[in-house]
Amino acid sequence: MSLTAPDRWKAAWNADLAVLESLRANGDVPHVVREIDVSFRGPLESLRRLQASCSNFGFEVQSFTEADDEGEPWLFLVRDQTTDEDALRDLTMTYLQIEDSFGVECDGWGCVGQTKE
Repeated sequence: MSLTAPDRWKAAWNADLAVLESLRANGDVPHVVREIDVSFRGPLESLRRLQASCSNFGFEVQSFTEADDEGEPWLFLVRDQTTDEDALRDLTMTYLQIEDSFGVECDGWGCVGQTKE
């Protein structure tokens, strides 16, 4: 599926907006920089390639599991950023680009809400 497919973008962005709404409902201050983690699933070799080049997308490796409880590989990446809409729009575009470039699937993102400036 293409990065530019409107339905794909809309589905990803709507899911991300739901996370943002939850953060805001719990008092998150969007302009505070914090650690955002993004997880990816896919073929082991694809995840290894992503692990090796994640810094090109502004990430560091948080953890890499070659076989989770179900025997599937799982890569967690992390970067520091805000949760304002522009920053999250960039995050969404970035993980969609990673999916296309590496043949992996984003399994979601998360962060600890920041309630103090």
